[in-house]
Amino acid sequence: MESQITVRTELRPGDIGRLVEYAGIYGSADFGYPLSFEGYVAKTFAEFLIDPQPRNRIWIAEDEGGSFVGSVGVVDRGETAQLRWFNLDPKYRGRGIGGRLFNDAMQYCREAGFKKAWLSTFTESETAIGIYRRRGFNLIEEKPFTLEDRALKELIFEKIL
Repeated sequence: MESQITVRTELRPGDIGRLVEYAGIYGSADFGYPLSFEGYVAKTFAEFLIDPQPRNRIWIAEDEGGSFVGSVGVVDRGETAQLRWFNLDPKYRGRGIGGRLFNDAMQYCREAGFKKAWLSTFTESETAIGIYRRRGFNLIEEKPFTLEDRALKELIFEKIL
């Protein structure tokens, strides 16, 4: 029997810690990212909480026991929305949950009046890159990014809304 998945948009105490933990664990498991990746993600969440913007939003998917399933966020950058923290627990991949989260975020971007949306990822995230391209995002920039002594290539994608 498939577990019931719920999605909420309000943050609760402990959510950010849990999302940073998830990024650290799966960033390491999926791509071999070093511990500093978890620090990088924690810094982005700190900015989200310390300087909240009126159109910031996050979607958190949970199973019926309240365990993390996935997330995506929108950060208000003026006329542009930055999509962040698009993650999905590996055991829930391939079930349409990530697509639902991403679609909810994109619908919100349009309804909130953003003119463009952009996001970044690294070349190792081939599945995510495919998702972004299928949803009409175009690669607009590639730039070097270093985590500890690991050289990565950051890819910036953008979509006109």
